[in-house]
Amino acid sequence: MRNSSRSLIQTLGALGLLPFLASTLTFHFDFYGYGFVAQTVFVAYSAIILSFLSGAIWGQVLEQPFQGKGTALLIGSNLVALLAWCGLLIEQPHMSLLLLLCGYISIFWLEVRWLKQIRPDQSFYPSLRFILTTLVCAMHLLMLYPKF
Repeated sequence: MRNSSRSLIQTLGALGLLPFLASTLTFHFDFYGYGFVAQTVFVAYSAIILSFLSGAIWGQVLEQPFQGKGTALLIGSNLVALLAWCGLLIEQPHMSLLLLLCGYISIFWLEVRWLKQIRPDQSFYPSLRFILTTLVCAMHLLMLYPKF
């Protein structure tokens, strides 16, 4: 992987955290009275990103010669995408946040456990995903925690 694409991937990953961070801060500090709107925005953005990560697995699996592990990855990523969609439909914000949190943990597990076996050439990406996933999960926990 070229350094230019690596820095682009890292930059886009970091920028993708900004809506999570902005929603979390707005929720907890209730900027301009938009605290609960921020919670809705957080859940919606979280579901979109989780669906995106699930779809990204498809691209990675389809690039490789077919293996039995690919089938498990495709099915698993579909289940996580459906989980994200359910997170949008539930009218209980805390349940949505819990479901999405479980989805991020699941998609990371799929990537580390299975995708690494069919794509061992990834150098920096697993470390980047670990950092991003940890931060996103921490913000989900902060959104679940009652306001100060």
